[in-house]
Amino acid sequence: MKRKKNNVSISSSNKKTKSRDSELAQFLSPVGISLRQDRHCSSSDIDTIVRELSVKLLDTQARDNFFIMLQDYIDEVENLKVAMLPLVKEDSTTHFNSDSLIKILLRVPSISEQLTELLLEKLPLVAEDRTCNIAALTVSQLRWMNSLSYDVIITKLNEVLPVCPLPVQKEMISGLPEILPDEKHEEACELLLDHISTLDLVPCILETLSELSLSHKMLDKVHEAVEVQLCALSADSVPAALRFLLSTAPPDKAVSSIRQHIDFQSLCKSGEGMEAEELSMECLEQVLRFHNKIQKCWLSLLHSSSSLSVFDLLVYLILYRVNNKPKTVLSSIRFHLKEGTFNASLVQDLYRNHAKTAALFNSEQLKIAHSLLLSFPEHSLPSLLYLSVFTHGDLHAQQEVVGSLISHIGSGQSKEVDSGIRTLGLIKDSTDKSVDRFSSLLNGLLDYLNTLSIPQAREVLYLLVRISSAGSCRTVDDIHIITRKYLSHSSTKLRKLGIIGSCSLVQALSVESTDKAKTFISKVQESLSRAPELEALFYDELASCVGNGCVDRETVQLIYDTYVDKFQSDFVSREPVDSTSQVCDILCLEGADTLENDETGHISINLWNCVEAENPTQLMVLCPLLRLVGTSLAILENSMEDIDSILGCYIRALPLDDIVTCERSTVGLLALINLVIEQINVFHVERRPSMRNKLVKRIKLLQELLGLLRKVPVVDDMVPMVFDLAEDLGTSKSKKGQSSKSTLNDSAADVSKDMSLFDPTKTGTMKTSTQLDKSENDVEAGAVAVTKPKKHVSSWSSGVKFRGFIRELDIRTMAILNLSIESTLQSNESSAQSEVEPMSLGLPETCMMLEDLLSKCKFKLKPASVFSKPENSLGFSRVASLSETKFTQQILSILPALCQTMEDNVSQPKETSSDSQETSQNQSAMNSTLEEIAMLEDNPFGVKTFELVFSILELVFSWSGFATNSQISTECFSILASRTQNQTQGPLSVRRKHALHYLLNFEKSCQSFSSTINLLKCCSVISDSKDQRISDICKSCLQREWDITEDEKENKVRFNEGVGYLVRTFLSHSSENQGDLLDLLVEQLDVVVKKDEDVEKIFPTFTRATLPTIYKIVLTKLVEYQKSISSDKENGLDILTNCVGNFANLITYIKIIESRPLLRSALLYGQKFLESFLAIGLPLLSPMISDNYVEVQSILKKIQTSTRQLHHATTHSKSLKDIALTARVPLLKKFLEAFLLKVKAIFAHHGCTDAFWVGNLKQRNLKGEEIVSQQVEEEEEEEGDVDDLSELSIDTDDEDNNSRAAPDDENSDSMSIGY
Repeated sequence: MKRKKNNVSISSSNKKTKSRDSELAQFLSPVGISLRQDRHCSSSDIDTIVRELSVKLLDTQARDNFFIMLQDYIDEVENLKVAMLPLVKEDSTTHFNSDSLIKILLRVPSISEQLTELLLEKLPLVAEDRTCNIAALTVSQLRWMNSLSYDVIITKLNEVLPVCPLPVQKEMISGLPEILPDEKHEEACELLLDHISTLDLVPCILETLSELSLSHKMLDKVHEAVEVQLCALSADSVPAALRFLLSTAPPDKAVSSIRQHIDFQSLCKSGEGMEAEELSMECLEQVLRFHNKIQKCWLSLLHSSSSLSVFDLLVYLILYRVNNKPKTVLSSIRFHLKEGTFNASLVQDLYRNHAKTAALFNSEQLKIAHSLLLSFPEHSLPSLLYLSVFTHGDLHAQQEVVGSLISHIGSGQSKEVDSGIRTLGLIKDSTDKSVDRFSSLLNGLLDYLNTLSIPQAREVLYLLVRISSAGSCRTVDDIHIITRKYLSHSSTKLRKLGIIGSCSLVQALSVESTDKAKTFISKVQESLSRAPELEALFYDELASCVGNGCVDRETVQLIYDTYVDKFQSDFVSREPVDSTSQVCDILCLEGADTLENDETGHISINLWNCVEAENPTQLMVLCPLLRLVGTSLAILENSMEDIDSILGCYIRALPLDDIVTCERSTVGLLALINLVIEQINVFHVERRPSMRNKLVKRIKLLQELLGLLRKVPVVDDMVPMVFDLAEDLGTSKSKKGQSSKSTLNDSAADVSKDMSLFDPTKTGTMKTSTQLDKSENDVEAGAVAVTKPKKHVSSWSSGVKFRGFIRELDIRTMAILNLSIESTLQSNESSAQSEVEPMSLGLPETCMMLEDLLSKCKFKLKPASVFSKPENSLGFSRVASLSETKFTQQILSILPALCQTMEDNVSQPKETSSDSQETSQNQSAMNSTLEEIAMLEDNPFGVKTFELVFSILELVFSWSGFATNSQISTECFSILASRTQNQTQGPLSVRRKHALHYLLNFEKSCQSFSSTINLLKCCSVISDSKDQRISDICKSCLQREWDITEDEKENKVRFNEGVGYLVRTFLSHSSENQGDLLDLLVEQLDVVVKKDEDVEKIFPTFTRATLPTIYKIVLTKLVEYQKSISSDKENGLDILTNCVGNFANLITYIKIIESRPLLRSALLYGQKFLESFLAIGLPLLSPMISDNYVEVQSILKKIQTSTRQLHHATTHSKSLKDIALTARVPLLKKFLEAFLLKVKAIFAHHGCTDAFWVGNLKQRNLKGEEIVSQQVEEEEEEEGDVDDLSELSIDTDDEDNNSRAAPDDENSDSMSIGY
């Protein structure tokens, strides 16, 4: 029964609805509207229908009844949809106008408001219907209607939008500009701002806001609301935000907001939102392409930025594409590259998270990389750009990269060629076989071989061989052809290129067949039989090829069997004992028990026969052949047991005391040194204690021999040991009229500049007055300055002038430094056994090895700012063949030994000074006590060790790849942290902190000024923030009295630079107020300059000699401190007062001391200080004139005295006719004039024109004396004609103008500015 009742009720409601529908149809039929099921029809025009309906609905009851019928009718979704469709003509299926039934009814004034509310209330109810977009139809009904109640629409939307689905919300929001008139746009804006926190609606809201007509005040409010939401935007919303801000906000504000709040790196992690990111870039490109103002503003902000992000890098690429002058964009990129803000980590981040987006700008990246490589060929960033484009680009981009690198290699510019080869090798190493597909294109590099240097050609040939190993036989054939051609050529350089090509072919042929390699080696050997230098180069090249593991093991065995017999037959013999001969056997090492020594003689290397023969053939070939034999054996057995007699045998030569006085002393000494060096290179892999002891003795002998080089001259018949030069180094084949002395000096000029003689008396140590008065003649006569005589110290610096004639000590031999650790462990184990007691290196030998390592680090490890002149590669051919990463790993392998050496030296001063217990053990040896000076003289190597180790560590830390290579940096910090017995686990920042703590512990053990400076440099590099401990060390060093050798000008320059570094580091790392520190420094400078006895002298290092260096640094820091007002406006007035006072004080120094360096610094930094004062200081003072007039006037009067003195300085510079000083005058005078005009404008703006007066300033020199010359008078007349301001004379007093006759009076109550 219930079911029947329900059916009855439903049927009754349907009947009621149908009856009302029929009533609505009957109501609309007289006015010409026929309701149908699928589409309503009209028989009259729209205006007639609206007019008749308006008349019929004037009655309230009729209107209410009609609205009820209409409401019941559109409750059905289908009816509502049909009611919103355009009407059609009677008896037709096409509509003749665009108005629907709802739109017609909305034009009826009496029901328009009610119908609008009804439609908006229906939106949440009908939104689920997916058959038709009701929201879009509703918007179309309300669009462009003039008779609507807009307040009702805004109010109702505010109620309905939160409960509507997201698609309906977007439809309604996007339709607002076409629904509401302009006067209602700001109300609509308020409505939209209420919903902008809904992130999904942000793109739609921003697009709608950009179409509204808003006032400037409302736009500012909108921009603030949008900036708040920028950080939370999703990747899909970024394009709309970019388009809105750039099209509506001022360019500078829009760019700043975008750069500050949008972080693409966090938006697109794990590949999310990559399509949206590409859309953002396209949007940004469209905006920038057609808006030059935004381009200029964005480029200006990027150029002045102190750091760059990945987004900034993408913007740079867009600007380079759309800018009409891409050179301006490239100039800004170069600037950031110099500053270090555009670095490798930025490029790596770009391709790590945005590779797909970066690929859109491959052509721009290639152009930028090409230009940067031309400008900075030594920098690694262009190579990284090429590598990134090749790795992530398509085939076309890879071909463009290879073609560009080939053009670089064939350019003929040495640095550009080196960078191109390095980049191509990096691509080969990183991309495995991707570059092999371009082998036919790379074969074109063979056409440029004769234009390359020998090291460059070596890298190209070996690179081509590596590429050919992937299956390109054509490359090997081409190299074979060109090698045979060069070997038969008459040119020395081309024959050397043929030798290098031959060694590369040995590497390629050994993979195919050992017989082919054997045949080829024999043919090459025959062609070089009459050319000892080329034969030596062949042995060296072949040894390098074997040592790199590039040759098959069977081929290596063949090479060893062939050349070990040759070495024994040519150089090793059994010499009889001849007591009457002047030539004797030296270097008879203990432990050579395997050698027979009887009446028939003993095994030896007769070196002196080679020297006296005056034939360089055997001397040239000896060491390279020994290297080839030793390298081959090391590859085969990893031991030198088969040839260990070479290390322990005798060497036939003159006694060491006579070798420097004989006729061929230089040649004989160099030959002996080269043989010892090559023995060390070959046998450094030995692990047997007896052989290790022999090796230590060889090193001790090498240290002694290098000291003898000081006593021999440079002669013409020296035998060269560097064979990979384009021309011969010796005079036997030098050009006519040119000696080997001049050739050698030219080739080693750059090296000798950077190498200092290793003498502990030149390290900045303390000397007494007695020592300083002693001359060299007194010392030779036996006069002694201290309790013990000086020890002569030898080093590699003795052989700088012989760099091309001495063999290179291999970097791998630095592992010998670990002997100091190993020997200690082995001595404990062997003390109870009858084994050979292990020997260890002494401090002199350690210093020798460290000095050689330091020279290699200076050559190989380029700092982050690699824009300094590179060192000459002469003598570093083996190091040059290593990558920077492998070289650094070799240093890290001996880092524990370096630390152990320093730790051992810490305890030595305590042992040597045990007799003087009254002196503090922590006190440095720089104090003026004879006991400590004697200790320092007695152990000079301990002092030098710290200096060398810290210099090496500084170069490693400053290397551009140290920060980017996390493996190396982590390993290095872990080794240093482990020395403090701290945990070596944890993040890199923790390990860095422990490493810094370990190094700072050596501060009190550094016994020289140089070692202390090197320690601070080393610690400053790895300190990632301000460190008060470093600042305290700098301050204590500044408070110490350091003395240097009086007769060494070079030492004085280094000392002055060191003091400047201490001041700079003290200011940058101190946590105290910067203004107080500057006050302290200026006060101490006053003591030096003005000799104020009332002030205590805290820093003895502040002298007249160090004044120019410190003066420049303090002025620089003053300019920086004044610029900090922008970030600290609350204390702006105090900062400005401090800066102006100190600046005025510093400028007076040029009047007291006549010093060209001081004058140059005053002109340069005076201009910079005035520039920042005009940009920051005056805008800060201008609003304060009304409230703090006295303070403002005091600041301006102080700076006025400085500008007057600077004006005198410009006149003085012109009178001196100093070009360097005069060049800085125009820009300085420009800011002096600008200062005058702006101060006048500020006082005029505040109605204080009587507060100062402007008059002519007489031409005076620095002493204040008037300069009278026709030339200066003419200049004054010309300046007066140009600017009438020079004739202004305004005063606050009501006295005569005679009171203004003394513009130089500083005590006047008025502001007087001379021009």
